[in-house]
Amino acid sequence: MRIVQLVPSLEAGELAQETLEFAQELARQGQDSVVISSGGTLVSRLTLHNCRHFELPLNQTKWVNARLHRKLRRLLDTLQADILLCRGPLCAWHATRVLRKMEPRQRPRLVTSIHQWPSVGLFRGRRINPALAQGELVLSASNALAEQLSRRYAGKFVAARASVESSGNEPTEKLRTLYRGVNTRELDKNAPVSGHWHHRLLNDFPQLEERNWLLLPGPVGAGRGQERFLDVLAALKQERSDIFGLVVGNVVPGHEKFARALEQRAESMGLAEYVLFLGERRDMRELYASARITFDLADDRSKLPPSSGRIVAESLAMGCPAIATGGTGVELLKQCFPQGVVEMREGASGAGAGSAESIAAVASGILAQPRPVEFSGFSLSETTLQAVDWFRELQEVSCV
Repeated sequence: MRIVQLVPSLEAGELAQETLEFAQELARQGQDSVVISSGGTLVSRLTLHNCRHFELPLNQTKWVNARLHRKLRRLLDTLQADILLCRGPLCAWHATRVLRKMEPRQRPRLVTSIHQWPSVGLFRGRRINPALAQGELVLSASNALAEQLSRRYAGKFVAARASVESSGNEPTEKLRTLYRGVNTRELDKNAPVSGHWHHRLLNDFPQLEERNWLLLPGPVGAGRGQERFLDVLAALKQERSDIFGLVVGNVVPGHEKFARALEQRAESMGLAEYVLFLGERRDMRELYASARITFDLADDRSKLPPSSGRIVAESLAMGCPAIATGGTGVELLKQCFPQGVVEMREGASGAGAGSAESIAAVASGILAQPRPVEFSGFSLSETTLQAVDWFRELQEVSCV
């Protein structure tokens, strides 16, 4: 099966990284994997794994895209793809315009994919975003996104279901949730942690010895959970002195002042001996394996996109318990580690749901007696295999 992915670019970022991983896994499973994008730093990694890349400026948002669409149509005619997977509303919009002018028998089956709720506004909100619901199969990165998309474009999904049923074929569900899979060959919980790595880390940070490490990965910036993490550490410190917080991640550009204030706040809270700001690290596998709990505390009430769940998924893949307060991480925890769910409630304050005290209470329970982590069905190989099965199912349903 020849599967072509459309993505705006292959520069660094979660969407580009997910596209790369999915393309590589498709090739590993014997599929013909192709990516079309405006290029980027990840192209060289893509082509090293038996994947092909073609460069087109799919990140353009011009009102008139006739030249781009002609080039894309010719390329698709040449490739003779079976599946066209469009990541995000912009690529879906380009694809729907191109497929209209292709011969029906030459068209690949259109699959659209939503990873976060797209931006609104006169241009994208009304003109481009509805293209997400135009796919014959629509893949959502979470159940919450699927529900939001279904409510926003309910008529399109009802019409699609009625069309399939009237064709005489077995009806299929057009909107489905496909979580981002974790590459368990890289994050292998069965591979031992090097004693040399552990010794070197303790040499650099001797205060970590004989402590229970609590991990908060992710970009450092306002609304991303670091302030709440300090509050949780302060609450836990009242009960036990063996905890230690590790904040891992680069400072978000423009948030340098916030990062300095965060470190000053940690000192003023008496947490100087209980927390480290490590910056970006390339040894996340070892950190997940050595930590007692990983936290995902991004504030869903901020203007930032909800948590993608990547941190929680990677931690659970390594067998490390995780705690999340919202986003896709909570959905994953409900299926793999319910003990770590701390759901927010509207208007919660003080010691209510989602407060530092309630998060600390959940963390204390996990530190005292963690329940087993059941990570199944969320590896990259499993989610890719599931997607390919759905693609085959789509091919079997004849065009109406």
